[in-house]
Amino acid sequence: MWVSKVFCAVYLVTLVVCGASGRSASASIDSKNVRLLKDLQRHLAQPVIPDTYQGSEGNPRLIGARFRTRVDHFDPQNRDTFEFNYYSNDEFYQPGGPIYIFVGGNFQLTTYYIEHGLLYDTAARDHAWLFTNEHRYYGTSAPVENYSTENLRFLHTEQVLTDLIEWIDHLRNEVVRDPNAKVILMGVGYAGALATWARQRFPNIVDGAWGSGATVLASFDFQEHANDIGSIIRRFGGDECYNTLWVAFRTAQNLIDSERDETVTTLLNTCEPIDSGNLLDVETLFYHLKLAIQEAVFQGYNTTRIEQLCSSLVNKDEPTALSALAAWLDVYYANLPCNPFDFDANMEAGKVLQPGAAENVILGLRQTQYQACTEFGRFRTTDDDNQPFGSRVTMHFFLESCRALFGGWVTDAVIYDGVRLTNIHYGGQDPRSTNVLFTNNEFDPNRLLSITRYINPLSYAYVVPNEFISSEIYSINEQDSDELTTIKQNIQQYFTLWLSGGMTPL
Repeated sequence: MWVSKVFCAVYLVTLVVCGASGRSASASIDSKNVRLLKDLQRHLAQPVIPDTYQGSEGNPRLIGARFRTRVDHFDPQNRDTFEFNYYSNDEFYQPGGPIYIFVGGNFQLTTYYIEHGLLYDTAARDHAWLFTNEHRYYGTSAPVENYSTENLRFLHTEQVLTDLIEWIDHLRNEVVRDPNAKVILMGVGYAGALATWARQRFPNIVDGAWGSGATVLASFDFQEHANDIGSIIRRFGGDECYNTLWVAFRTAQNLIDSERDETVTTLLNTCEPIDSGNLLDVETLFYHLKLAIQEAVFQGYNTTRIEQLCSSLVNKDEPTALSALAAWLDVYYANLPCNPFDFDANMEAGKVLQPGAAENVILGLRQTQYQACTEFGRFRTTDDDNQPFGSRVTMHFFLESCRALFGGWVTDAVIYDGVRLTNIHYGGQDPRSTNVLFTNNEFDPNRLLSITRYINPLSYAYVVPNEFISSEIYSINEQDSDELTTIKQNIQQYFTLWLSGGMTPL
């Protein structure tokens, strides 16, 4: 059903990392569907894995395996088990060397980061054995037969961290066969948070952790996101572009308030007629308009895309700001016969229960939304007045999305309690951990959910100036700015410190 697939382009929660996997167990998924899903996941794909990367089929040191662990680590009466996927790369390992792990998150297993990038380069320097794992419920590491609401109860960070620690113990004793091997974790986004939380909870097992864009703060209403996107647009696209968006969104609001629904339906080419009396459909429409702009801003992670966006919006051939936005949207979603910006269409893919379905294997749609509704929140409203995207995307929209997907038991109190407990358990932006490193980028709105200032023993936080998302996780190269090169070198120095102890680098 094409509407279900289109939904992936405009889903409610933005994943922190997603990309083409180097080697995966999803070969049974129809290749046409996979291509379509990947084409439509533009706002989900960060950091970028090059399209040309197909996995190192010729690398004999890259080996896939599975690890068996319990479905529920905290109920001694439940003895059910499952297996999750992982990969190993020992091409640089020498006896006595450390273990470096690229931690899996809300994305399909990929081998890219244990074959490329700064972690890989540091492993070569330190003779480390590289590993990466697939997070329970994501990719093909399903602990249950289907993803019904009842079966999602085992999708919780406490379970995930125990998976990780039991696996590390197995690696030390059964794979590397060095129970004293030092262990350093690295992750991006949510996986970066998991890496730092593992160090916080298990300092006897994890010797250091680096989180790139680690989203450690749970937040009920992440209204600052829209403000930050607006600031980026104003900085690189200019005041005229920002003002065009401001006027376009508010014009659409005013037309709907005046019950001129047909005008907006025609302009924005929506699949279903807009009904001003249907609050959820109206909120869904404005969420997707904002999301389309957001996608365009971060495509390619450079200012060129923003300049192209604004060049299209500030179009003297269009009579109004709204018609300019509509013309740009027609080009941006040119592969769609119409825009499925109604609430019911956008719930469809999130209701797919089969673990092997492309919506769940490739994008982790239902799983990610469940974690948002029960642990993290971070719902991107337009409640902040200082942004150009209108005022129609409220917590009502996200609450009703959670209820539509998982049932009426999800209330604002359930979401609030999940957010509150997550921050209590892990400390939010004050985790008081040692041997952790937080890195962020100036033009990544998720830095607001991370830690940008932090000084603790053998710990620090860096913000890479004038860069977009996760620029610091790739290999040092001649295109890097001086500031980016210095931060990458400092990251490597922290690895040395965690392995041997010493003074904090300046």
